[in-house]
Amino acid sequence: MIKTKMNTLKLKPVFIGVVVIALGITPIHMLQAQETESQEADKSEIELITVTSRGRPEVIQEVPLSITAFSQEDMKRRSISELDDVARFTPGFSFEDFSGGFATPIIRGQAQTSVTALEQNVATFFDGLYIPRSWAIDIGTSNVERIEIVKGPQSARYGRNAFAGAINYIPVKAAVGDDEISGNIDVVFGSDERVDYGGFIQIPISEKFAIAASYNTSEFDGSWENSHPYADLDIGDDRSTNGNVGGRDNTSYSISLAAEPTEKWKFDLAYYNYEVKNEARAGRAYDHNYNTEEFNCGNTQFGKNLLICGEIPAPDETTIVDPRAYGVHANTDTIRFSTSYALSDMWSVSYLYGKIEGDTDIGTSSEPDPINCGTILNANLGFADLCNFQTTPIGGIEYDSHELRFSFVGDKLSAAFGGYISSGEDDYRFISFNIAPITDPNDYMTLVNQVVPSYILNPGPFNSPLANELTKTDVNSIFGELQWTSEDGATRAGTEVRYAKTEVDLLNNRSGEAFNAEFNAVTPRFTVEHDLNDDSLLFASLAKGNKGGGFNGSATFVEDQTFGEETNWVAEIGSKNTFLDGDLVLNGSVYFIDWSDIQVQSADPGSDSPQNSAITLNLGDAEVFGFEIDTVYLLTDNLTVDATFSYADSTYKNGTKDQRLARPSVGGGTPCDDIVCNSDGEVGGNDTERTPKSQASLGIQWEGSLDSGYYYIRSDLSWQSKFYATTANVATIPSRTLLNLSAGIDLDNGISLNVWAKNATDEIYTSNAFVVISPFNDLYNLFYGERRTVGLNASYKF
Repeated sequence: MIKTKMNTLKLKPVFIGVVVIALGITPIHMLQAQETESQEADKSEIELITVTSRGRPEVIQEVPLSITAFSQEDMKRRSISELDDVARFTPGFSFEDFSGGFATPIIRGQAQTSVTALEQNVATFFDGLYIPRSWAIDIGTSNVERIEIVKGPQSARYGRNAFAGAINYIPVKAAVGDDEISGNIDVVFGSDERVDYGGFIQIPISEKFAIAASYNTSEFDGSWENSHPYADLDIGDDRSTNGNVGGRDNTSYSISLAAEPTEKWKFDLAYYNYEVKNEARAGRAYDHNYNTEEFNCGNTQFGKNLLICGEIPAPDETTIVDPRAYGVHANTDTIRFSTSYALSDMWSVSYLYGKIEGDTDIGTSSEPDPINCGTILNANLGFADLCNFQTTPIGGIEYDSHELRFSFVGDKLSAAFGGYISSGEDDYRFISFNIAPITDPNDYMTLVNQVVPSYILNPGPFNSPLANELTKTDVNSIFGELQWTSEDGATRAGTEVRYAKTEVDLLNNRSGEAFNAEFNAVTPRFTVEHDLNDDSLLFASLAKGNKGGGFNGSATFVEDQTFGEETNWVAEIGSKNTFLDGDLVLNGSVYFIDWSDIQVQSADPGSDSPQNSAITLNLGDAEVFGFEIDTVYLLTDNLTVDATFSYADSTYKNGTKDQRLARPSVGGGTPCDDIVCNSDGEVGGNDTERTPKSQASLGIQWEGSLDSGYYYIRSDLSWQSKFYATTANVATIPSRTLLNLSAGIDLDNGISLNVWAKNATDEIYTSNAFVVISPFNDLYNLFYGERRTVGLNASYKF
C-alpha cells in the first residue's frame, strides 16, 4: 500500500518539544528553591565553552542560537577525529562522506538530495573562510581548537549556502599574550597500523608579536578486512587501496603570526596546507541484474525486480574492494589575513581576506562483483567483462574572498554593516572508466595511469567522459545587523539581513556550450531574546535560508539547462538554562521549516543514453517539524552525565515528484508499481532520504584527583533511528547504537595519556547508501561504518 501521513502526527513532535522546554524552565526553578545546605559548597561548576559563531567571543549559553561546540579536550575524551564523530554527539546533525568525494553534512533533516552537486545545504568555514567544495570539508581535528555546529539557516550572517546551518573550524594559531615559548607534542598508536604524530609551537617575539607553526601526520591501514584475492597487491602508486579498506596517509602543516602593534590595532596572518590520501571506503554495491535475491519489490526488468523493500542487506564480516580503487586524494592550501582597528570606544572596523586553492582526484568502484566485474560492460552485451570505476570529482578549485565590516556597540543599540566579495573557479570532471579485472599480479592495468590518456584518446563506451565543466562563481553581497536592548538589559531584539548577487558562468568543455546566470537573494533573520534571570535565556527567531542555483551543462532540453535556487523559512523557539549553581545545563528548541524548490539529481529527461550524466532539477517542496535537547549534569565532584536527543520529521509536500521513480526502464516499467510506491514519481508525505528522524547520545564521565594531576574514565553511547535510502521510502537503513570508551591521566608536568576504543562492541553496520536509479540498471551503493579500533594517545604540553 502506498504510504500516507496524517497532519496530526506531524504536530506530535512539536507538542512534545514545547512540553520539554516548559519542563526545562519551570520545574528546575523549583529544584533550585529546594537546594539544601547538605550540597557541597565547593562543587565545581560545568565549564561553559566560548564560541565565535556571531563573529565575537561569547559564552555559548548567552547566544540565542542552537549551537553545539566541541573544545580540544572534548574531542580528545570522546575520540572525535572527523565529522562523522562530531555528528554522533550533535543533536540534529548527521554526516556521511560517500568515499569522500561528495561529503554530505545534514542539519535538521534537510538532506542534500543531489549529493554530487557543487553547492551544499550546509556551509563549512575554516576560521571564517568559506570552504567551497565538499571533498575539502572533513579536515580532521589535528590542531583544531574548536568545532562549532550552528543550526538553523545562517544565510543572513554567513551568506553563501548556509541554508540549513554552518560548520565552523577554529584552528590553533598564534596569539599575543604569552611571554614564553609554548606548544605541544602528540603521538597516537592504534590498531590496524594507526600511527599519528605532530605538534604545535608558539614563539613570542615580543609582547606584541608572536609566531606559531604546526605539523601533523596520520597513517592508518583501515578497520575492514579486504577479501579481494589481490588485496595486498603492491600497485606501486599511492592511489590504491592496499591491505585493509578505509586507510589513510594524511599530513597537514601551518604557520601563523599575530600582532597587536597598538592597543587599537591588531592583525594576524596564516597559511595552512592539508594533503589527504584516503583509501576507498568499505562497502558493497547491489545491482538488480547481479544481486537478484536482494531486489524484491517494484516493477521488473527482464523478469527481475527493480527495487529493494525493507532493510538493505547487512554487511558481511569482510568487504571486497578492487585494490585499484581509491578515495579522496587532495591537496588544499589556505591563506588567511585579518585585521581590525578600534576607531573609537564604540566604533571598530575589520577586514578579512582568504584564498583557498586545491585539487582532487577520486576513483571509486561500484561493482557488485569486484573480482570478476561486468556491471556496465559484460559478455551479455558482446564485450569482455570489465571493471567500472567512477572517477569523480577530478579537478580543482581556486577561490579568494574579501570582507569589510564596521561595528558599533552602544549602551542600548549595537550594529554592524559591510560587504563581501568572492570570486572563484571550479574545474570538474567525471569519467566512467572501464578496465579488465585483475587476473595476473604481474600483468594488469591500473586506474591512475590510464584515466587521462584514455579520456583524451578514447572517449567511447570503454571510457565515457560524463562531465567536463569549468564553473566560475562571483559573489557580491552587502549585509547589516541591528540589535536593541531594553533599559534593564533583560530583553533584546535584533535583525540581520544580507543581499547577495551571485553570477555563475559554466563552460561545458564536452560540447563547447557556455552558460551564464545571475541569482539575487535577500535573506533576513529576526531574533527576540529575554533573560528570565541570570541563568535562563528564552529566544525566538524567524530566518530565511538560500542555496544558489546552477546549470546542467549536459542537459538535452533548454528548459533543463538551468535549475533554480532552494529556499527555506525557519521559525524557532528555544531556551538555554544553567541551574543548581552551575551544576546543571539544560537547553532545548522547537522549530518548523518550510522548504521550497528542492534540487535533486535526476536522469536527463531528454536522453536515454548511459553516457549522459545525471542532471539537477528542482524536485519540489518539503516541511520539517522538530525539537532538540541537550544537557550536562554534574552529579558530584567526580561524576558528570551529558545527553542529547533530537527529532526531525522531514517530509515532502503533496505534489512533489521524483522524476527518477517515474522513468521507464529499458525492457520494463517504471521502478515503482503503484503498490510499494507511486509510478508517477509522487513522493508527497514521504520522509526525506538519507537522514534519521531521531538521534541520541549519553556520556558518563568519572574524574578524580591525583597527587600531581587528575584522571578520568568516560563512556559515550550514541544511537540513531533507521532511515530511508531514497525518496520512494521502501529501502531502509537500520538503526545503530555505538559505544566509545576512553580513560586518561593529565599530569601537572604537561604529560597526558589517553587510551580509547571506538565502536568498542565492534558493531557491524551500514552507515548510509547512495542509490542510482536509471533506465539501464538500479544500483545501491552501501557504505559501512568503521569497525572497532583501539589506541593510545600521548602528549606533552610545554
